[in-house]
Amino acid sequence: MKKFYFTYILVVLSSSLFAQSALGLKFSTISLHPMHWDQDPVIFENKLVKDGSVTVDLGYQISYQKFLYLTVLSLELRQGIHADAAGLMAGHFATDLRWKFFHKGRSALSISFGPIYAIRQHWDAYNKYVDDGIYNNKNDFQDKWLWGGELEYAIYIANRHDLTMSVSYNNSYNTINFALGYRFWTNPFVNMKDKKNCVSCGKKWTKGRFRKWWSKVWR
Repeated sequence: MKKFYFTYILVVLSSSLFAQSALGLKFSTISLHPMHWDQDPVIFENKLVKDGSVTVDLGYQISYQKFLYLTVLSLELRQGIHADAAGLMAGHFATDLRWKFFHKGRSALSISFGPIYAIRQHWDAYNKYVDDGIYNNKNDFQDKWLWGGELEYAIYIANRHDLTMSVSYNNSYNTINFALGYRFWTNPFVNMKDKKNCVSCGKKWTKGRFRKWWSKVWR
């Protein structure tokens, strides 16, 4: 699984060297736990409600996004660290295929899906923790391969700069996380494979053209 994972990343990135790309930074806020899984909520140090279904999961996530097809389909690499529901350190490494399904004016919506490698400090530090075998146990931490994704809303605030709001699933097992973020376009130019028939790629985001487009939308 690991060899396939890294080979897949290298092949996809090398196939689109000159397309749009962006760097992102997100800060996680709260998380929802729709099902009780491998713990008693009594060990949830960061819970906001008694049953542990809502917790504070403060942390960060950095990402790199590379477009594969026009401005619609992209590959995104994500890495994050946060304090999990039990108040211990946790993290994730993810590779998503992201599809932008809505774009009007300054607003855009996209959804992503892909494999996630989730890790956390071992919960056996709590005497009341009962291990149900969902995570793999290592010496000092636990890990698990998961499938998950993210729904993201982005608003363009200036040339090369976006603000984002997102809802992600499975950064930790069976957890829904809410985050706020910022994205910087390291390469704003669209790789137009077919200029004559391209209806969704838009114009290249050079400074002058972007200002004209902006004023046209909001005049």
